[in-house]
Amino acid sequence: MMARQMKDSGVEWIGEIPDGWDICRIKDYFLVKNGSTPNSSKSNYWNGDIPWITPSDYKTNDVYINVSARTITKEGYDSCGTNMVPANSIIVSNRAPIGSVGIAKIPLCTSQGCKSLVKKSDIESKFVYYFLAISDSELNILGRGTTFLELSSYDLGLFAISIPPINEQKKIVDFLDEKVEEIESVIEKTKETIDDYKKYKQAIISDAVTKGLNPNVRVKKSKNEYLGMIPIHWNEKRIRFLGTCQNGISKSSEYFGEGYPFISYGDVYKNYALLNKGNGLVKSSKSDREIYSVQYGDVFFTRTSETIEEVGFASTCLKTIEDAVFAGFVIRFRPNSQQELLPEFSKYYFRSDIHRRFFVKEMNLVTRASLSQELLKKLPVLLPLLEEQKEIAEYLDKKCSEIDNLIMKKEELLVDLESYKKSLIYEYVTGKKEIR
Repeated sequence: MMARQMKDSGVEWIGEIPDGWDICRIKDYFLVKNGSTPNSSKSNYWNGDIPWITPSDYKTNDVYINVSARTITKEGYDSCGTNMVPANSIIVSNRAPIGSVGIAKIPLCTSQGCKSLVKKSDIESKFVYYFLAISDSELNILGRGTTFLELSSYDLGLFAISIPPINEQKKIVDFLDEKVEEIESVIEKTKETIDDYKKYKQAIISDAVTKGLNPNVRVKKSKNEYLGMIPIHWNEKRIRFLGTCQNGISKSSEYFGEGYPFISYGDVYKNYALLNKGNGLVKSSKSDREIYSVQYGDVFFTRTSETIEEVGFASTCLKTIEDAVFAGFVIRFRPNSQQELLPEFSKYYFRSDIHRRFFVKEMNLVTRASLSQELLKKLPVLLPLLEEQKEIAEYLDKKCSEIDNLIMKKEELLVDLESYKKSLIYEYVTGKKEIR
């Protein structure tokens, strides 16, 4: 069989397309509709019968949007000034991350963070979904704005797509549905394996910092029920008797981007031990750098978030960061003495998820999840002998390194799978490969 004839698409990133295919604009086949958000303070606008979605409802591997995290009432709907979009409309995120895409399986309303593509011509919506799914980088380039980037309806309407005849669109969709499902199945299993490794790592940490390394040691009942039985020779104290607590610095946005090292919420949330310097900079005074200093042995806790899942994560400083300060959404615990609590042991002890159960049980969840200094000061700390703390830390360094290497390999596999999936879709929706 002869190779089919190709022609220049006129769009650099699309490249060549087959003869018989066209380059069209989104607006040629779709109406581009804006979303809108009801006034959040109006209680009678929310929890109704009308599905209302935000980009977070479809930033997953699911193609079809069947349900929404929130719903609005008829009053909320009327206040938006926009219409519901019909089933099979394509929903595109127009704010960061620009280009997340899904298909409405049901009629729904969208937030102002979404654009809806409502079909007006004979076209296979799923084909365009696949095309847009590999176009996120190109759509991102079109984002405009000073405070945050946003994709306009005008620019989205002018976005170029390659379009084969309708019968070929359907063939490509059927083919990609089968192949992408196979890839997604492997991706899902890989993610489950990563989750299992992470749970295994947490179990090893929790056992080591609450039970020690000697399975035959004599035990006693902890003063705190959630800790269970602990080695008989370990001490147990509340944080308030081991050191001091300090909330972080509060500065307006113009102070950031230059100056001295800044330890952010993300630096704490993402790392068991702080990196040797923070990822940010802030214009801080000498007094700021003294009050909010970051020293060897300090333990930092995330203290506030929209969700309870992100509160109470700890990161320990294993090397003083000169002239650094830390974020206001973080609490610093500074031990009085390293003769009672080794920083290398703290790195694992405070990162153990068993302590987050204590925080969750006691936390005030009226508005935002929040960890107060008073609650943190109640946290119990188990204190093995210093030599034993050192042994536990060295054991966990080795074990966690082994598990982290396994996780890293699986995460590299995920990147490869996502890249392969995107490449496969690109080859067929731009006609580089033909379905035989």
